[in-house]
Amino acid sequence: MNPFHKRKYRRLLVFILLATICFVFLDPGQLLEDRMEPKVIAFVIDSASSMMEKERNILNLFEDLTHGQVVRIILRRYGEPDKLNFYSVDDTRGNVDKESYLNALTLVGTYLRDNPHDRVVINISLGSYSPKPLERKLIRDILEQGAIVVAAAGNDGMKDSIYPAALDGIICVGASGNGFRKDYSNYGNIDIFADGSYQTTQTLSLPSDTGMETHTRVVKLNGTSFAAPKVSGLIVKMLQLKPSLENQQILEIIQNTSDDVLGFEQGSINRLNALAAVSEKYAALRKAEQVFFVILEAICIIIFVCVGLIIVIPMPEFLFRVLFPSRWMAIKIRRIDKIMGNDRRHPRDIRYIINCLFPGYVQLLERANKALLEIGEPAVKHLIRTYPYKPCNEFGDFTTCIYNLIGEIGGREAEEFLRSEQENQDVICKPDSNQEDENKNLFRVLKKLEQSRRDSNNES
Repeated sequence: MNPFHKRKYRRLLVFILLATICFVFLDPGQLLEDRMEPKVIAFVIDSASSMMEKERNILNLFEDLTHGQVVRIILRRYGEPDKLNFYSVDDTRGNVDKESYLNALTLVGTYLRDNPHDRVVINISLGSYSPKPLERKLIRDILEQGAIVVAAAGNDGMKDSIYPAALDGIICVGASGNGFRKDYSNYGNIDIFADGSYQTTQTLSLPSDTGMETHTRVVKLNGTSFAAPKVSGLIVKMLQLKPSLENQQILEIIQNTSDDVLGFEQGSINRLNALAAVSEKYAALRKAEQVFFVILEAICIIIFVCVGLIIVIPMPEFLFRVLFPSRWMAIKIRRIDKIMGNDRRHPRDIRYIINCLFPGYVQLLERANKALLEIGEPAVKHLIRTYPYKPCNEFGDFTTCIYNLIGEIGGREAEEFLRSEQENQDVICKPDSNQEDENKNLFRVLKKLEQSRRDSNNES
């Protein structure tokens, strides 16, 4: 047996010694604990009664929705707390039970005393216009222990908000949309606005005679009750990103980063801007979003400018041609003469001459026709490409003009084009009188090409 002091066992012995020291002097449980930052806990004090009684009387199979359930869904969507507690405060008839409501506030205060290091956000989407002395006392105690209370302003469209939203220290939330206060939203003592709409689609599959049928129901809800949890969720997210934020500091950040609401000093929450104020990650995301929209706006401007130029640039020439036709025709003919005077002609020059084939302008048509005949076969491919894009007549029979010109120039490419056109015409079973004239014209051109070929062969 090899002794343990040999070199190959020394590393193992050192590792065992270090592991023993770590186990004795360090608590391994600390390595498995959650983050040392305070937890963010949310409380929802709301109703558990159904909001869909009329619909459920018609079809009892769709999932029921309660007021408190929708509030919790919205809160989680805007910020996922470490724990979400729900206290139902309604009676069997769906009305708010005073004792249950006050008991819920008492339970929240007890939790705060037992867990002083946790950051607590409380959402209250209910209330009345007559506050109770005990309610004031309980909420004041909750606020003094560092909790943040968010409450809905009410849905009566009145200047005075309901309690507890109207109490000092509570974040009072109104409903807005597209930069305007919603008509149903109360607007007294508002600290911040938020979108008060909620929409969801429920689906249900049921058997039928033809198989399984899918039924859908779209649920649309509006109210300050659904604006408040959006603010609560945003505060939860901000506390998770930066737990050291003070309550007043949070409200100032939300207000300073909000979007304008017409007629109010307070704005509507902008989630990305608020999170960017407390997190570098969201700040970078906001910059990326801003750059994206700037690029998108620039692209839209460029597209609109290009479309405008496409529409506007031909207009001066069109007006000049209509008002001063002889002068316009003289300029075109002068340009053709200049092109034909050059030893080398570019494809764009040939296309320019083709675009001068206006059957309504005899002098210009004859000059362009003569120039293309002089160019010869190099112009045939451009004439063929022009044919399908200018099939209708503008100032005369442009189609016949192109046919005759291709036939007069001749060449193998011209023959193939005319033959393919003839074959396409033969496919039509019942041609009308215009098509018969075109067929006869094509036949005459082809016959002329064959005769010219025979004559060239005889001469050779």
